[in-house]
Amino acid sequence: MSTEKMVRNLAKQLRNVGPKLAAKLIEAQIDSPDKLRQLGAKKAFEKMYAAGDSYGDFNAAYLYALEGAIHDCDWLDIPHTIKQEYKEFARNLQSKKDLK
Repeated sequence: MSTEKMVRNLAKQLRNVGPKLAAKLIEAQIDSPDKLRQLGAKKAFEKMYAAGDSYGDFNAAYLYALEGAIHDCDWLDIPHTIKQEYKEFARNLQSKKDLK
């Protein structure tokens, strides 16, 4: 299957995931909803950036999208406490990146 087709397929299967995020997941070898669920949002996010960062900053919004995709809910419905945790996680990753 072509990468483009894999991207479209994954984006259709996962709520909150559009073509750009789906491409990033596939680039990180996360090519199915099951793999994303097994990893969880944080590990998937780390793998995406280990595969090469084309988004720029470590943005917590991607974590919200991944969490929503895992639980099949809109990212806006993610509880505030989890969003705060993900903001801190993203800030910590950005700090580590800035130290390099």
